[in-house]
Amino acid sequence: TERGGRKWNGQVPADACKAVMKQNVVPSAGSPPPLSGSRRLRVLFMPQWYPSADGSNQVTGTFCREHVRAAALYDDVAALVYSGRQDRWPTLEWRQVDDAGVPTFYATYGMSPIPKTTRPFFYLHLRRAFNRILKEWGRPDVIHAQDIYAYNVIKGLQSFDIPFVISQHGSGFLRQLIKRSAVRKFNWAFKRAVRVLPVNKFAEKDYQRYGLYPPVTWLPNVLDENAFWPSGEEQKEPWLLHASGLTPEKRVPDIIRAFGKVLQNYPRAVLQIVGDGKDREAMEALAARELPATNVQFHGILSKPQLAEVMRRSCGFVMASDAETFCCVLMEAMACGCPVLTTGVGGIPAVVPEGDGLFTEVGNLDQIAGGMRRLLDGTHGLDLERISRETRSRFSRETGFSMRSMCGLPM
Repeated sequence: TERGGRKWNGQVPADACKAVMKQNVVPSAGSPPPLSGSRRLRVLFMPQWYPSADGSNQVTGTFCREHVRAAALYDDVAALVYSGRQDRWPTLEWRQVDDAGVPTFYATYGMSPIPKTTRPFFYLHLRRAFNRILKEWGRPDVIHAQDIYAYNVIKGLQSFDIPFVISQHGSGFLRQLIKRSAVRKFNWAFKRAVRVLPVNKFAEKDYQRYGLYPPVTWLPNVLDENAFWPSGEEQKEPWLLHASGLTPEKRVPDIIRAFGKVLQNYPRAVLQIVGDGKDREAMEALAARELPATNVQFHGILSKPQLAEVMRRSCGFVMASDAETFCCVLMEAMACGCPVLTTGVGGIPAVVPEGDGLFTEVGNLDQIAGGMRRLLDGTHGLDLERISRETRSRFSRETGFSMRSMCGLPM
């Protein structure tokens, strides 16, 4: 068609999309018009973390999968999961699966047989994988990359002249752990992205500490409402629950030691710990020293429905972290009608507003123990029905994720 004296092929050129996303206005008369509000965008996700194709790892990157599934309600979405293999044979292996209606392509490349030449093969096979996407799925309007992996994606695919957005999940900016070399990569990628989408609502000030000023839109994590819903039953087990990867920033030892202070008044209480990781053995050893064996249980990794069931039966969920960009399990516990005790660090206040949970200072064992007692005896004063309803409303797939609205394009 002809519009404004220029031919228009139905695609949003990268420069036009950048202008729209940064200014949140319709392009001027001299620019190509935005997409018609009736057409769904084609969005290709290229995540840094994602559940595996064979089902062996369904934990890593589940938050990315939830974003993909939420986006699929509004746009035509596919995922390209691109990663390396350990064998030193530079071939590209390809597998396509249908993941709840989302075309998901798993591409793995072998390492170069020549030392120190793997990087060129990375970009070679990245372009091969992307060309296969173009052939089998079609040309995306937007490529959605993630964290520092976006640097490699943009560097490898920028010649295709497709707009990029970057979602940012890691806690490195919040914890001020980003190395100088990584800052340079983030700076390069942020300048070439039309929008940066942090899950931490307050990430902009963290970026500014590093001299980074990208255009930012908050992208909260998304709730799987098919798994996380309230039971409506008043009866709870005398359980307190923690779920995480048991990493140092979660401060699981604080939870174990504080729980030990509670047992004198609540001898039947049980601390349920869900999750796995390299520190699990050390956490189990600490619990064996600090707590009676009948008062603590380590579950390892549970599926989302299994975790939700434990949440619904527990008197409360406890998170003692010193750094969180979002903390999905708090959102999930609240949706299940499970009251939460948490620190207020990082992005947590956007997930647990004042009045929706109990708060404690980082590392204050007496405060944590006091909060645990209020959870166990039900004196927390929280309106769990309201909190569950509002949490599911704020973070549902239907509420959250339209790339068109994030681009500032007409709905």
